[in-house]
Amino acid sequence: MFEISFHDETDASIVYKQLKNCFVKSDSSLSLHNEKICLEMHELKKIKQSMIETLRWFVKKKEQQRALSVLEHSFFYKDIEEQEQILSILQSILNGERDDIPNLPSLVERDQTLIKSLHLLLENPVSFSFESVLTFRLKHYFDSLYQFIEAAIDEYKMEQEYQTFIQQLREVLFSAESKLDEVHLVYETHFEFYDSQQNYLSKDHLKKYINRTHFNNYAFYIDSVVLAPLVSIAPKKLYLYTDHVDHQLVQTIRNIFQERATIKPYQHFPLKKMKVE
Repeated sequence: MFEISFHDETDASIVYKQLKNCFVKSDSSLSLHNEKICLEMHELKKIKQSMIETLRWFVKKKEQQRALSVLEHSFFYKDIEEQEQILSILQSILNGERDDIPNLPSLVERDQTLIKSLHLLLENPVSFSFESVLTFRLKHYFDSLYQFIEAAIDEYKMEQEYQTFIQQLREVLFSAESKLDEVHLVYETHFEFYDSQQNYLSKDHLKKYINRTHFNNYAFYIDSVVLAPLVSIAPKKLYLYTDHVDHQLVQTIRNIFQERATIKPYQHFPLKKMKVE
């Protein structure tokens, strides 16, 4: 028999309901007694994997609760909206959706460690406290959570800075007088500027438009090749031709210009390279 004790009746009930689905076609029996779950098994092998998956799922739920506590008490994020945004980023990291963040523990190895610990725990019928499992057997697993939380906070801060950066450039855009009514911007391997007649605008020509006093106090680098001249020109309408809509700078331009920007496929632009010096 397995007896699993939980911190409270709520936790025990959550796991009991999840496990109950696994016992529908089993000869084993499952019962709930306040904060304790009792499992009588005739064939451990048949139900063990389901138990591991259920406990693994519940550990993940506890991981979110632990992360929230760490955010609030170790990093002093008290605002609910901030907490939710950081936890959302954290979950995307733990789901492997942000694999470009360096120096983080391997998610695969981390999950394998969790599964292995649960396998060992359920090797033979035993009575145990789930809280003690979290505290001792899974200590390394939860200790590594701090690194992921720190990464999520860093990502959150960068996203906040980026949103401020976008808003500042939008303010410059809407306060500036439009130097050209239309700009046609083309991106395949590099960015090229054209006027309303699709006449090519050279780099030297674009530099004449840049008002550098607008860009002195930004946390983000503003390049003098694309973003600075584009915002300085402040066209009333921007047509951007590209097949690389996920390119970071394309996304930034779209976020700044929003209703002024129209994104079209690269092949929709008739390339008339009449140089305007």
